[in-house]
Amino acid sequence: MPDGRFADSTLGPRAGSTDCVVLDAGAPPVDPRVFAAAIRLVLAGQSGELARDRNGICYRVDLARGDGSSRSAILKIPRPGPQRTNPETTFAWEARILASLPAAGIPGAPALLGRVAHGDTHFLFLEDVPGNHPDPRVHPLDARHLRALLEHFHAMDIRGLMHYDLKSANILIDGAQAGFIDYEFARFRSHLNAYAPDSDAFCADFNVSINPFFPAHSNVANFEFRALDRYLRDAAAEPATADALLNDWLRGKSGYHRQMAAFLARLRDTSAELMAITSGIPAAEARARLGAAAEFEALLANLLAQPGVAVSRVERQLMAYRCAVFERHAVEAARLRAIIQAGIGAARARAATLPEAYCRAIARVLELVGRSVEDAPG
Repeated sequence: MPDGRFADSTLGPRAGSTDCVVLDAGAPPVDPRVFAAAIRLVLAGQSGELARDRNGICYRVDLARGDGSSRSAILKIPRPGPQRTNPETTFAWEARILASLPAAGIPGAPALLGRVAHGDTHFLFLEDVPGNHPDPRVHPLDARHLRALLEHFHAMDIRGLMHYDLKSANILIDGAQAGFIDYEFARFRSHLNAYAPDSDAFCADFNVSINPFFPAHSNVANFEFRALDRYLRDAAAEPATADALLNDWLRGKSGYHRQMAAFLARLRDTSAELMAITSGIPAAEARARLGAAAEFEALLANLLAQPGVAVSRVERQLMAYRCAVFERHAVEAARLRAIIQAGIGAARARAATLPEAYCRAIARVLELVGRSVEDAPG
């Protein structure tokens, strides 16, 4: 049936239609009758719910293979209701993003198996990615896990992909490997637009990068306020463990920033002219900005390699501040902002406790995050 349509009168009245239509096929494609059988079981209540958030409900299902065996897959259906934070219920965007990741060289995502329409409802079939969600009690993170996460964030950041929803429920740790699910809010943005006229408005956001010379969003920042802040709060019953993990994270970020310094230096040498054309600025200015951006990343790498008490305190407070603004806890956000500003002021007064460039960058992040007006994803 080359058009991907399978008629099945046993799917039941809840389906709203007898047609199962494959809108986006994975590679290799799955027989539409296999999708229909899995949908039938879910609609009949014979597959247990795996997880849900504001926008979707996930089930683990078995998809039959041609040789008589089966494989585990994830079936995602839209969750109706006023709690939704994404009006798009067809999964078309998420399927498009997932299909583009292999060619972009971005690992860690589930393979797209198929996007299916069944009556008035759309279904998304995904590869079942192994692993456990980070949890300080039952699935604790360690330095190895943090390095794996940072390698993935670097791969995404240098390719201009923002996941935007890196909460623990969307992260899977499997040994030394990390994986991510739920790409419904993911977006690509070309680095050629970094100095475009709209970059100031773009950076008034929870996810703004700390680098003042390269306007961008950062998956590292998103993970910090979507997952790591809550993780560290939950781990605070054992302060020594929480403090050790924070220091492991900061030392891991040192390596990330060193990689970013090299990436930005390459952009300066290979793409400054194109970025200048896109942004309407002289090529010499684009090269100078990229050079300054690379130098700032190197400064961060050196600062975080052996983080002192002052750096650790500011970094921890900054991720909590991002989280408070994101969750619209205005009083807590104001309190944290005042604490961070006071800490920066004291460091400047003592001289050399924190680099001046770092203090200015933190002040910039406080301002831009405070101006963010985007709605929170699920």
